[in-house]
Formats: sequence, structure tokens, C-alpha cells
Amino acid sequence: MDFSKETIFTGARSHKKFDGNALSDEDMRAIYELTKLAPTANNSCPLRIVFVNTNESMEKLASCALDFNQDKTRTAGSAAILGYDLNFYSQFHYLAPHMKQPTAHASWPIERIERYALANANLQAGFLIAASRALGFDCGPMGGFDAPTLESEFFHETSWRFSCVILLGRGDTSALHPRAPRLEFEDACRVI
Repeated sequence: MDFSKETIFTGARSHKKFDGNALSDEDMRAIYELTKLAPTANNSCPLRIVFVNTNESMEKLASCALDFNQDKTRTAGSAAILGYDLNFYSQFHYLAPHMKQPTAHASWPIERIERYALANANLQAGFLIAASRALGFDCGPMGGFDAPTLESEFFHETSWRFSCVILLGRGDTSALHPRAPRLEFEDACRVI
């Protein structure tokens, strides 16, 4: 594993083309073992992942992609479909035994539950990208998918909602464009 700043951040890129080779079961498990260590509110861990890892399932995933993402998806041998579970609180008896009212979240309005689940799953998604890179894999995060179709094809649990797809494997560096600029500290941050 390489936890260097260059491997995870400064030298890493979001890939749009891959070599088509699938990850091993051990690779996917290793990615998850690091991802699950992400901090979440009350240790809620709402992220749910469907690893797509065969030619047939990758083709099914590509068919759920919007036009501009279909070709990108077809170049990868593996992908992680990231979702969040609206019933995340059902695991609090195990994940958060310290909570005095572990079922309180069940009474929240659905909008509050969804915002909470998505925000915390997004923290875990960032860890998944960092974990994948630390383990030597390239990532291609994408959001351009038909969410209802993807959910019906890949999420058999009705409480799971689609967040994004991350293509995984070895990226084709010849297909990279120069890195686009980012906002400067003064443009994106305030200190009060």
C-alpha cells in the first residue's frame, strides 16, 4: 500500500478509460476494509456498495449510463455502484450501542433521513477513492446514470438509493487531459 500524498491526491487523476481488467475478490475486499473506517455521524455507516465485476454485469451497468458515460463504463473491468441506505439506523444496535435512543432516527421526516444518509455516505465515498488509490488502483467517479433504472437493476433492497459509480482498475494515462484548474483557497474558503 502506498499512502503517499502523491499517490492519493496530487498525482492521482480521475480516469475516463481503463484497461478492461477486473479486480480480484481480494482487491474489492481490501478496498472495502479501508473504506469502512471512514468517520460517519454516530458511526451510522450508510454507504452501500454493489461491486460490478463481470463482463455481463459491466454491460448491464453501461446500459444504465447516460450516453456520454456508456463508452467510459465499457472500458472498465470493475466498478463500484455507491448508494446509501435510508434504513441505516436499523444497524445502530450493532454500530452505535452507545446511543441512548438508537431508534430515534426512524421518526425523522424522510427528507432529513435522506440528507443525513447521503452526507455520511459521501464521507465514505471519499474514503473509497482514497483506499482504491492507496491500493494501487485508478478511479473514475461518475454520476451520469439513470438512477431509477440502475436501482431496479442492481439494488434489490428497496431502502437503498443511488449516489454514484466509481470505475476501478488500471486507467489509461494516454487518455488523460491536462488537469483542470481548481479554485484557490481565497475563492473557496473563509476564515472567521
